[in-house]
Amino acid sequence: MATINLLEYLRSRTQVDIDTYDAEASKEIGPFQDATGNQFEIQAEIAKPNRRTVLERSLALTTTIHSQFATITFEELAVEVVGIQLALEVIQTVHGNVHVMVNPSYSYNTEAIVANAQRFHHLCQIIDPYFDTSRLVTKVPATWEGMQAARQLKRSGIKTLATTVFSMEQAILAGEAGCISVSPFVHELKTETYKGYEDSNPILGVCVQAQQFYRQKSLPTRLKACVTLNLDELIMLAGIDALTIAPKVLKVLAATERPQEEVEGMSLFAKAPKATEAVEYPSYIDSESQYRVHFAASEGGKAQFKTAQAISLFCDAQTAVEMYVKAQLEDSSYIPINL
Repeated sequence: MATINLLEYLRSRTQVDIDTYDAEASKEIGPFQDATGNQFEIQAEIAKPNRRTVLERSLALTTTIHSQFATITFEELAVEVVGIQLALEVIQTVHGNVHVMVNPSYSYNTEAIVANAQRFHHLCQIIDPYFDTSRLVTKVPATWEGMQAARQLKRSGIKTLATTVFSMEQAILAGEAGCISVSPFVHELKTETYKGYEDSNPILGVCVQAQQFYRQKSLPTRLKACVTLNLDELIMLAGIDALTIAPKVLKVLAATERPQEEVEGMSLFAKAPKATEAVEYPSYIDSESQYRVHFAASEGGKAQFKTAQAISLFCDAQTAVEMYVKAQLEDSSYIPINL
């Protein structure tokens, strides 16, 4: 029976992106179209002994420019600086874009999200004046406030991705807001951060519905699914616009062969019926009350719970990385380096 390599199979059906700010890991398993990261990846990278220079360089730069961004704390700015530094490193290993997440504590504050995204672009210009900022995508939580921010940012030419998506309502709103892509979390984020925690309600079906919706409406927004729990789920999603996958899972995929006939029969996108008539969904972009009512009821209330939970976990990661930065500054052995 003919077998097929799982990573090669996915790449033949779907854009495979890497979920890391580790440029060396990206080089090792690549090539990839896009790279993405968040506060968890920032924390993981700067805690590595071989990343000490990146952290010190970021702290030195933050010291120099903090007066230009006096509305935020030194620690918050330092996290943004190091995030941009890491993003500009990893983008050298991919063909397309790099994604950077706004401070999740702003998830329900439109103005703060807009300012955060604009700050990312300003920091890129400071760190590398030659960097093409059209390759920078700002990850914005898929809250009502976040999507209104994405709408504003599109008008000013800043690309956004809607993250923490758990429902069709969020996917519709993100498409209407002009996000270039959305990241449906197939499972609760907590399944990745708490060992043994289980989510019995994956949203594989929402991924299929959302992609069909964008096609029917001729919207350019693309699906980038993440937070899958096993290889079977990844194979089931073959045919989605893109999958965001962590390096350790990519290595397993690259080392795994399965019967070709079995693998090709698993895709939910291949099985999805061709709609003869467009499914009608309500428009949400100018109807806050309708959106909030529908979203609150979505997936039996689970979508709203999962979104809030994911934002809370990202906020914990933001706090942790800010505390790490503060601890480095207070460390008596820390000596700022010259830029």
